[in-house]
Amino acid sequence: MKYNAKNYEYIIVGSGPGGAPVAFELAKAGKNVLLLERGAYHTRFLGLPFGMRLSERFFVFNRSKEGVVMERGITVGGSSMIYQGNVFEPRDSFIEAMGMDFRHEVKEIKDDIGTSTLPSSFYGRNGHVGLKRLIDAASEMGIPFEEQEKFVDPERCRKGCDACMMGCPHDAKWTTRRLVDQAIAEYPGNFELRASSPVDKLIFSEGRKKVTGVQLRNGEHIYGDRVILAAGGIGSPAIMLRSGVDTVGKRFFMDPMTILYGISKEKKGGQWGEQTFSHAIESYSESDGFMIGNNAAMGTYMVMSAIRPGVALENWYKFPWVKRGMGLFVKLAEDDRGEIYPNERTSKPMTESDHRRMQRGVDVAIDIMVRAGAKESSISQLRWAGGHPGGTIEIGKHVDRKFQTEFENLYVCDASIFPVSPGAPPSLSIMAMSKLLSKYLNGTVTPEERMVVHERYR
Repeated sequence: MKYNAKNYEYIIVGSGPGGAPVAFELAKAGKNVLLLERGAYHTRFLGLPFGMRLSERFFVFNRSKEGVVMERGITVGGSSMIYQGNVFEPRDSFIEAMGMDFRHEVKEIKDDIGTSTLPSSFYGRNGHVGLKRLIDAASEMGIPFEEQEKFVDPERCRKGCDACMMGCPHDAKWTTRRLVDQAIAEYPGNFELRASSPVDKLIFSEGRKKVTGVQLRNGEHIYGDRVILAAGGIGSPAIMLRSGVDTVGKRFFMDPMTILYGISKEKKGGQWGEQTFSHAIESYSESDGFMIGNNAAMGTYMVMSAIRPGVALENWYKFPWVKRGMGLFVKLAEDDRGEIYPNERTSKPMTESDHRRMQRGVDVAIDIMVRAGAKESSISQLRWAGGHPGGTIEIGKHVDRKFQTEFENLYVCDASIFPVSPGAPPSLSIMAMSKLLSKYLNGTVTPEERMVVHERYR
């Protein structure tokens, strides 16, 4: 068994939205920080098709025992490397459920990074009008699409690329890897990154009341004054389970999607050269718990054909008409059924309510596509694929409003602590939570200043 002789003030597990911001802020404040990342620092061959290696088991093979497909970023930058860069501010109802107000940090992050919608020059390229027709059809139905704010620099972004979820080969999308790189450059005496260093379990003091460090998968022991788990909604509870904490991971959600793909009746009626998730219908988020977003033609075809053999067989004949492709997705805030296992495999059954609400969203999406000119007989579906696992170390049960667990010196800061699904991509909320945690630890803000007490969550 190997031992690391250096004792760190903070050991942070995970370099994605939950880990990188707090690591950066602590190093900036002069703390001695070790950031551990399970994945490698991938720099080459980003984008299609090799960018799929940034996801656990290439995304295609990472499934629950029920067959639900899940996406997890296993690389420096974590899941921020494989998100679309969309900016969703937390709803008031979500803040109330969390019991802490991190909206100030949301604003700070947006101001620091800068957000924008994509310019009009990114749409309708080479005369393809699929997206415009989808927007017009939805507007006529009284459920308008809204342009999406993104952490994407249009000056760097390449029109027609649509490789945001494969690592962004043009470095146009902001990811938490930038914070890691900045910390390495500016605080070399305080900050250390170790990539390709999967954490196996926690190290406890005698009596198991205090966490004193972590054990890597290779057996190496690393000690620190405080440990922050930010390995995500699956990774963090699995580490705790392998450490003998068997109360976590008994529920979770992951915002599953149904992806729809069809063929336009007209030669240039598809979404060729568009970017995925540039627009979304949010009208149903509060009432039915789903949103609808746009998918680009080529990316949708490839994802649907790669993930499930049955869908691939259903779609193979459409390839000659891929430029006519029209795509939408329905993203659902589903019920919190499921379980995480110590080996990071999962069980994710879908409830009757999940099926009913998803079908409602699919019916709306198909109606939009048909009104926009898609052949109804050509529309195929890929159901139950998602990438926002959370709720596995629920705040108020396993973690308090200071991000602390029942064990001294152990904190958790990622989507695993969400008590409910936010019903939208969670990256901005997680980053804001991470920045707030750094303020608690640095003593610039007290938890009492940010407590939110709501009668429903007493």
